[in-house]
Amino acid sequence: MELENFKELWDKDNRQDLPEISLQKQGEIHSPMQMLKINMETEFWLMVVTMPMLLIGFPLASGDRNVVIISAFVVALTLGFILYFYSRFLKLYKILCKSGINTNYDLFNLKTQLLISKEIYISYYISYIPLAFLLSLIKINFHFEVKYNLAIFGISFIITLLLVWFIIKYWIYYMYGRYIEDVVRLVDELNGLEIQPKNTGKNSWFERSQSFFMNKFGFKGNILNTVVWFVSVYIFIIIFLTLVLFIFIFIGVKLDFIDLNILQKALDQLN
Repeated sequence: MELENFKELWDKDNRQDLPEISLQKQGEIHSPMQMLKINMETEFWLMVVTMPMLLIGFPLASGDRNVVIISAFVVALTLGFILYFYSRFLKLYKILCKSGINTNYDLFNLKTQLLISKEIYISYYISYIPLAFLLSLIKINFHFEVKYNLAIFGISFIITLLLVWFIIKYWIYYMYGRYIEDVVRLVDELNGLEIQPKNTGKNSWFERSQSFFMNKFGFKGNILNTVVWFVSVYIFIIIFLTLVLFIFIFIGVKLDFIDLNILQKALDQLN
């Protein structure tokens, strides 16, 4: 079925006179594209602001030379991933900035680029999982024999997995996924392909606050909404995880399966 759809699109695009897209449809497709561009700009500057905070987590000042070398390698690898991803990020941004989306070929190319970029974006965050695994090992200096180090390693790695899951499930969808779906749906509709009905369920809190801020401040309201949610979720995650760990340690101490003094020494060795 996919091959037949591709042939239909190919035949349409190879006609001598490429079909023009109506101004109404161009307006419909430019709206989600505009939101994509704004969100890409917002995420870029959020990355610039938060990157120094992320690099602080690498123990480059450790007294162990091997740990420093491995940490430097992980930093270089992380920066390499970031540079590659944002080079593709910039390429997509330039495509979105082009105003000449008048033919079926332009739409089909846009759809392809968006879907590819979405998968690259997901892969980018998944690539942090092995890096987080290595960083968790570095945190405990590769010494599993020290009491509670295994637990510290496991908790650090699980937190990273949860963050990656959250980003893929929610951040990518609200920042890009829903707008990409709008563009893909419109492209398929213009080409006479069967499309699934759009989900018209109740808006999430993010979407409600987005509508509120955009009604007040226009497109700048979308940036404000994204920043507010980014900071709020960041603070919530820190408070929530701290509370969970505190409760776990408190219960462990009360039930005598956690020695608070030994745990404190293990944590001190990580600093």
